[in-house]
Order: sequence, then structure tokens, then C-alpha cells
Amino acid sequence: MLEIYISSLAFLGESPENIVKMAKANDLNIEFSSGMDYREDMEDFYLGTDLKRILHNYFPAPKIPFVLNLASKDTEIRQKSIAHCINGLILSKKSGSTFFAAHAGFCIDPDPNELGKRIKYSATFDREEHRQLFLDSVRLILKKAQELAVDFLIENNVIASFNIIDGQNPLLCCESGEISWLFSEIEHQRLGLLLDTAHLKVSCQTLSLDLNEELNKIEPFIRAVHHSDNDGAADSNEKLDTGYWFLPSLKKYSHLPQVLEVKKINLEEISEQVKLLQQNEY
Repeated sequence: MLEIYISSLAFLGESPENIVKMAKANDLNIEFSSGMDYREDMEDFYLGTDLKRILHNYFPAPKIPFVLNLASKDTEIRQKSIAHCINGLILSKKSGSTFFAAHAGFCIDPDPNELGKRIKYSATFDREEHRQLFLDSVRLILKKAQELAVDFLIENNVIASFNIIDGQNPLLCCESGEISWLFSEIEHQRLGLLLDTAHLKVSCQTLSLDLNEELNKIEPFIRAVHHSDNDGAADSNEKLDTGYWFLPSLKKYSHLPQVLEVKKINLEEISEQVKLLQQNEY
């Protein structure tokens, strides 16, 4: 039986209390994720609920918003990002989750309001410098992951064509080459990949790569899967249907945690999406 979590994005606009209430009433596991506003008691609320749950990336949101960037040249941003991920590992341990996942780093520092949209930047950045900063950050986080016996997963970034400037991609680990580079540079039992299937779909269209070939190349690193769909042009967190590109491959990954990351859908739609995944797990 698939271990499926529903991203809090599905309940966008609902209070944490209502999300938990609906989850309990419908026997749902929840991924507490980005999109939930800062609340002083959010950590206590998360730890205090008896749901089966995981937390992801930018949750719990900080009081002063920033873009989590483990490859930032801005020392303050990078240190805050590392501290946030270490706290995510600690909360994961306390809540019985086996992993915490965060996005791969960026070669720029976008405004929080630009995420998912066109990012304003110049194409002048030293990619190798940012790659090394990213490695340094991941290594620091893995020390805590090892101590806690909790996995730290990196989620593949998504590059849309509108964020390629002068042929430059400002985001790390969008495709198999750079994902493989990360895992060749850092061979650690606690490091894995959270595959976002929608991110890979958009990145492959932007970079003119074959989707299934890319999947095959990164298969050894995958330890959890995020599911949503889109038209290939932008990451829009749309519903899955029978034409969802990843369904034929799902059975290969059915032993891993699965997260439905479709945005703002009702309980009936959630049930239909879960059934679609369950029907393709064998």
C-alpha cells in the first residue's frame, strides 16, 4: 500500500486547525509545506497534532520572509537557510518523520514574491562558486542529519524558459547532470533526492531533454516523490489524470513516500487523485 501524504497546498487558504480537522475526518496524512503563513506557535502546533505528518522546505515559515537558498553568496541568507534545514530535521525527528527535504540552491537571491514567476536577475554569476557553497551547506546539514538519524533530501529545482537569460540557468540541480554531480561529490547515507515530477517535466521541456531518460539517470538517488502535473511550460501544481507522465513508472518507486502536491482541491478531488495513484502502484 502506497504511503501517501497530501500537501498543505491542497488546502490553500484553510487554517492549520481546519487542515488537521479535515485530515483526521478523512484519514489523510499531511505534508506541511510552503504557503502557510508565519505563526508564533506553528512549531508547537505541528508537534502537538497526532496526525501522521511530514514537513517540507519553507515550513514553518519564518517571521521575516526570505528565500531559502543553500547556495547563496549572501552569508546571512545562507546561514538562515542552513539553520532552517537543521531545525526541519529536528522537528522531523520529534514528529517521527524519517526525512526532511529542501530545494536545491540558486545562483541568485530572488525576492520571495518572485518564486514561481519570472525572476529578475542579470546573467552574471559564477555557477561554480555557487555550486561549492551549496556543497558546503549540504555537508553542514548532513552532520546534524547523521546525529539525528534522519535523512536530508534535496528536491530538484524547476527551470521554466522565462527564467533562462542569455542562455544561463540560475537554478541548481534541475537536470540529471547536476543532480548526479551532487551525489558524486557527497556520498552520504543520509542524503537523497526528493523527485518532484512536475519540476522535472518543465525543466526537460525548457532544456530539450528526454523526460524518461532523465528519470532513469537519477533513479538511484530518489527516496521520495512529489506528484502534480502541468503543461510543461510552468510549474502550476495541477491535478493528475490517466495521462500523467509518471504513472507507468510509479510501481518502481511504490516503496517510497509519495506526496500529492496539487494546489487547492476539495476532499472529493483528493480522494480521486489518491485512487489514481493507488491503481498504478503494482
